[in-house]
Amino acid sequence: HNLAMRGLARNVLAVTKTAEYLVKKRKITKNLSRKLVHVSASCWLLFWPLFDASHWGWKLNIIVPALYSVLLFVKGAVIKDRNDPDVRTMSRTGDPFELCMGPLMFTIVMCVVGLYLFGRSEGAMVMAIVGWGDGFAPVIGERYGKTRYIVRGGRYKSVEGSVACFLFSLLGMKVFNFFLGYPYYNFGVWTLLALVGTAVEAISPSDWDNILIPLAVYHAAPFAQ
Repeated sequence: HNLAMRGLARNVLAVTKTAEYLVKKRKITKNLSRKLVHVSASCWLLFWPLFDASHWGWKLNIIVPALYSVLLFVKGAVIKDRNDPDVRTMSRTGDPFELCMGPLMFTIVMCVVGLYLFGRSEGAMVMAIVGWGDGFAPVIGERYGKTRYIVRGGRYKSVEGSVACFLFSLLGMKVFNFFLGYPYYNFGVWTLLALVGTAVEAISPSDWDNILIPLAVYHAAPFAQ
């Protein structure tokens, strides 16, 4: 458990420091930095095999996202320092309160998945879709999106971004299930869940997709099998 905890902590620190450095050097945009952290954070479950499921200590797999949840809330709602590294790397506009929206919701989802779906393929599928699918969709959409469509609220989405969400959701499920050693579902199940996640990503209000996608995927999973 100590090895797993150290690995988790070092992984989070390395990703956030790298994103901070790249933003500071203007190598990447703030939005790309947010998604770099987003995708990397979802890979935290790759440390699950280091936890002993027969011992209560497996619950410590959520200690890093739990601590980060507290940290994000304090920085976003209490300290409100625009020059804070986490504000620079995880907010869209530089407003500290944005840490209490999408980023905080994501770490809360990590905690819920880590407690209630630990060691289960459903957890891997949820994190793959909300982490990789939702993470890569806006990056591809903003850079390569040409074919636009309007969703509820008058917001614009791109077909390219939605296709990226679908494909990276499938890729994420493949990668997570492979490295965690979970039994493979048939391709039809993965396809259906990726489609559900893609649809929810497209219509979700801004900042709420980190909550709505996991809920939709989790409740769709029993019907897809």
